[in-house]
Amino acid sequence: MLSAFFKKSSSQPAPQQLYGSLMTHARSIEFFTDFGVPDSVMGRFDVLSLHIYLLARRLREDGSPIAMDLSQEVFDLYVSDVERALRELGIGDTSVPKKKKKMIRSFYGQIDDFDEAINEGDEKTITHKVSERYLSEVENPKPEILAKYMLATEAHLKTQDMKKILRVQVDWLPAESFAK
Repeated sequence: MLSAFFKKSSSQPAPQQLYGSLMTHARSIEFFTDFGVPDSVMGRFDVLSLHIYLLARRLREDGSPIAMDLSQEVFDLYVSDVERALRELGIGDTSVPKKKKKMIRSFYGQIDDFDEAINEGDEKTITHKVSERYLSEVENPKPEILAKYMLATEAHLKTQDMKKILRVQVDWLPAESFAK
């Protein structure tokens, strides 16, 4: 009962700052020009979801209660942002929950699609899944660029000191370094 008084507030700045920095990075133009992800509402959602997923993997790997709480709080902000974006797009109040559920299911689908392949460093499988998941409707897809980026980002996040990540000092790999 008293634990409610000691629970972290979601109004703490770290989750918002981390989500904001993640969102800024996910908007890098190279994802849409050089990586081939469609510059559309769903394409931007996919790139944001991918980065939320990669960050969650890093926080989950740490396993500390603080890292797990931060991961959950960032995810909660992401879910709220999805709902806000749907409403801004003019989706009716009765349709928002259904569309939000579908989009969040898509987020969890990344875990099924990529976790094992990333754990094994299986670039071929990741490339195939990237093509299916993000680039299926693109004329000249370049899934190998996004696959390389994912593996490199995963490795790069692992090298970062968790104390810095918890202080919102995440160093994302620049997307332009993968642009061709």
